[in-house]
Amino acid sequence: MDRRTALRTLGAVTAAPAFLHWEPDALIDGVRAHLHDVRRTARPRPPQPRGPYQFQLLTEQQRATVAELAELIIPATDTPGAKAAKVDEFIDVILAEWATENDRGIFLNGLATVDARARQATGGTFLESTPAQRVTLCAQLDEELTATRTASRAWKPGSGVARPADHRSLFWHHMRNLTVSGYYTSEIGYKLERKQVIMPGIYDPCMPVAGR
Repeated sequence: MDRRTALRTLGAVTAAPAFLHWEPDALIDGVRAHLHDVRRTARPRPPQPRGPYQFQLLTEQQRATVAELAELIIPATDTPGAKAAKVDEFIDVILAEWATENDRGIFLNGLATVDARARQATGGTFLESTPAQRVTLCAQLDEELTATRTASRAWKPGSGVARPADHRSLFWHHMRNLTVSGYYTSEIGYKLERKQVIMPGIYDPCMPVAGR
């Protein structure tokens, strides 16, 4: 099961409360009957080769910008970075299939703002900027997010001070969160970076014990 399928499957969890009033035996019998019908009517299909991912929302320029931004957040070191983990594909799926209209708007408007700020500073788009110029812009976005988050968390009702902007309304907040989520739910991030095993090994109690 790939990440996109897994994400869609998680949506089914929200239906679970509807079954809580069922008697356990009746629920189990119903599930067994359903599985029996599925096996009886299902037709075996040969595995289909999976083609390259087709982006649903991001344009080619937006996709390339997202890939470069993600790579700056999690660059390749002794392990592959965000580009190799295809974080841009993950972000496209989330934006197209899961994000609210508001969050989608924040992200897409933020990408446009990144290009606008790059043009103001360098005369070209983010992708046309040099690596050093890209790092400088991302550092500015990071500083702005940190300052906004600090002010938002420090604000208290009745303080007489106007409520500051919510840091969750900033593009860079979404960009960082989606990059980290996409990377560490990928095979590269999970197995190579975190050194975790996706499927735990079998239990075999009959292994020989080596002597001293």
